[in-house]
Amino acid sequence: MRQFVNDSGSVTRGLREGKRYILTINGEPLAEVKPVKRRRFVPTAEAQAVFATAPVVDWDEVRADLDEVIDDELRDPFDGTGL
Repeated sequence: MRQFVNDSGSVTRGLREGKRYILTINGEPLAEVKPVKRRRFVPTAEAQAVFATAPVVDWDEVRADLDEVIDDELRDPFDGTGL
């Protein structure tokens, strides 16, 4: 435990490298310190469960909202610049 406290910077670097540590008191194992395993992907079933309760999107309503605020008329960007 004393070494862990005194050398926490080295221990932190080791954890980032994937090392595991066993903490002992008077030679007796007390705890295991290991890096948190991060998932690189979410299983399909878990993602589907999250989105199963999401509200339904009315795409016609979304399009109508966009049409209200976005002008999709094409214009010459150089018009009026003398170029």
